[in-house]
Amino acid sequence: MLKKKILPFLFIFILIILVCFSYASRRTVYNDVNALGNSSGNLLNGGLFCEYDKHIYFSNPSDEGRLYVMDSDLSNQKKISSDTVSFLNVAGKYIIYGRHNQNQIKTTENVFDVSETGLYRTTKNGKDLKTLFDSVVNNVILYGNTVYYQHNSDHGFGIGKINIDKSKEGELTAEPIYPYAIQKGLLYYTGVSGDHNIYVMDLKTGESTLLKKGNFAYITLASDYLYFLDLANNHALTRMKTDGSDTFVLVTEPTSTYNITPDGLYLYYQVDLGKNGDGDAIYRRNLNTQETTLLKKGSFSNIHTTSKYTFFKNGKKDAYYVIENTDTSNVTDFIPKSK
Repeated sequence: MLKKKILPFLFIFILIILVCFSYASRRTVYNDVNALGNSSGNLLNGGLFCEYDKHIYFSNPSDEGRLYVMDSDLSNQKKISSDTVSFLNVAGKYIIYGRHNQNQIKTTENVFDVSETGLYRTTKNGKDLKTLFDSVVNNVILYGNTVYYQHNSDHGFGIGKINIDKSKEGELTAEPIYPYAIQKGLLYYTGVSGDHNIYVMDLKTGESTLLKKGNFAYITLASDYLYFLDLANNHALTRMKTDGSDTFVLVTEPTSTYNITPDGLYLYYQVDLGKNGDGDAIYRRNLNTQETTLLKKGSFSNIHTTSKYTFFKNGKKDAYYVIENTDTSNVTDFIPKSK
C-alpha cells in the first residue's frame, strides 16, 4: 500500500528533474562582455581555424570544409558537424559560424535544416543547433554576446548584429566594412564605399571617429597594434598603435594577406610581385628581431595562426600546409582525417 502511494510522487519527482535538466540544457549561457570568438587575423583569412581551450576547431579541407575539432597538438581529430563552415568563432559554451552547404556533394545529415546557408550557433560538441540568421553571411565576429556579420541588406552588403540568444537583432552599419578588429568596445575599420580611411567606432553608440587618412585595407588588431595594407604605398604591410601613433612599415613588398601569432611575436605574410608569379612567396618574420625567413615559394592564402602552429593554403590547388611557429624550415602537408 505504501509503495503505491510513493510511486506517483517518485514519478512526479523524476519528471520535474527531467524538465529542469531540459531547461538548463537549452538555457543560453552568456560570455564575458569582452570575449572574442577568434583573432582578427584568422577572420581576415576566412576564419577556417579557431583555437579555444586547448582545442582547434577547423573547417576540414579533407571533408568539404565540414566542422571538426582536434587537440592543440593536432591529435584526436573528430567531426562535430556536417555543415561546411567558415568564420568560426568559439567562446564559452558555443561555436558561432557561417554555414555554406550549397556546394556540398553530400548534403547535411540533418533533414530538418532546410537552409543551405546562414549564421548558426551550436555547442562545442555539435548539439543544440540554433539558427541566428537564415541567409548568406560573411565576415562574422563574436564579441561578448553579440555577433556581427556581413549580409545582403536593402542598401547592399551591410553589417548586421544579433545577440547569441537571438535577441536584439539590428544593423551596425550599411557600409560593407570588415568588422574584425575589436578591442574594449571599439571597432577599428577602413572605409569601403566613401573612402579608405581608418576609423574607430564605439560599439555602444555606433559613432565613428576618423583615426588616419589614407588609402588602406585589410585592417587587423594584435597586441595593441593595428596592422593594415597601405594601398597607396605598393600594398605595403604597415602597423601603428591603436591611437594612430608610431606608424611603421613592416613589409615594403606588395602583400596580399598576412597574420600574426597570438603572442604577437611572429608575422606571416604572402608577397605577390605580379611578375608571372616567379617572386611570389610566403615568409615569417620575428617582430622582435625583424629576422625574416622564407617558408615556401609560390602563391598562398588563408593564413591561420594558433599558439603553436600556423596553417596556410596553396593558392592554386586545394592543399594546406602547417608549420610550428618556433620552427624555421619544416613546412609539412596538413591532411586531416575525414570521417
